[in-house]
Amino acid sequence: MLWLSLYWLVLTYFKNFYPLNIKRFTVYLSIQYLRALAAIMVVIAHSSHKATIYNIDLLSSFKIGGSGVDLFFIISGFIMCLTVDRNRQSFTSFMKARVVRIAPLYWILTCVALTIYLINPDLVNSSSTRPTSIFSSFTLIPNGNPYLINNAWTLSYEFFFYLVFAFFLFSKNNQKLFTSITLIILVIIGLVFPPVDPKWVLKPTTFITNPVLIEFVMGIVAYKIITNKMLSTKTAIITTLIAIAIMITNNFYSSLWIHTLGHIIVYGIPMFLLFIGFVSLESKIPKINLLYQLGMSSYALYLVHPFIITGVTIVMRKLGIINIGPLYVMAMIIGSAIAGFLCYKLIEMPIDRFLKAKIKKQPATA
Repeated sequence: MLWLSLYWLVLTYFKNFYPLNIKRFTVYLSIQYLRALAAIMVVIAHSSHKATIYNIDLLSSFKIGGSGVDLFFIISGFIMCLTVDRNRQSFTSFMKARVVRIAPLYWILTCVALTIYLINPDLVNSSSTRPTSIFSSFTLIPNGNPYLINNAWTLSYEFFFYLVFAFFLFSKNNQKLFTSITLIILVIIGLVFPPVDPKWVLKPTTFITNPVLIEFVMGIVAYKIITNKMLSTKTAIITTLIAIAIMITNNFYSSLWIHTLGHIIVYGIPMFLLFIGFVSLESKIPKINLLYQLGMSSYALYLVHPFIITGVTIVMRKLGIINIGPLYVMAMIIGSAIAGFLCYKLIEMPIDRFLKAKIKKQPATA
């Protein structure tokens, strides 16, 4: 309760400086809540992994945290469709907007990780047997080695999707279709000609044919379903409940069938069902500031939580209280949420506003 109270106090304090006014923007509350869910799932997964190193198994029964990434990819596919339909853009303007949105905070935190790496390399990617790539860390161009921020591998897939998506912007009517076909073909190529190390997500030959690319297509399909209001309220509720039931089942049995059915079927499909079901209920969803802010700060939370998990571990180990399992686990999870929110308010938002204002002032070129 202490950690939750602290998080609530932080939210309340910053609300005075950044008042919540959802009506000013066209915001899907449901998507912000799903972003919050995805980020927290990933944080719990990583916290669980760290806790097991110290023989703390409080989170060991939660085995589906990694599927938060699958949900993020589906959300991204949907949001990009929404973005281009609201404001038609060229390839250059679209990619510039994506870089401005994603890169600044990532580069800042990567510089922090690089500083730590140069001082004490053992604190970065200690569980990996591959050498850390500084070049790939800043460029997000995969070369087979982990990044300074290990979970940033997902950003490489995001930008690859952005490139494919932006490439077909010339076709106003078929852009989403061409993007989907291209990604599906790439995945099929990977299935017909499987790479040597298919499970390593940053191996170049695996990267452009990885089945997770289908999840961006799922986001595009979800956009068509939701914008065309293809699900009634009753169907949306049933779809959401089915998705939750599948995920609960996966939590206990996914290891038995994931090698047979594949990651996309086991995790991607239920997350797709959850997305289309829950977002179709948008008009029925109440405004909950805590969840909204957690969703808005989900990107910062996703990037900053490895630092917090490591920092909490070092501090509690030095204090000799790391064996207090509940305290250790809650410190990692709630501490990450607070740090993500502060990072969002104090770094991500100001930089984003500054850069967008600069771009807006630039004279238009022919």
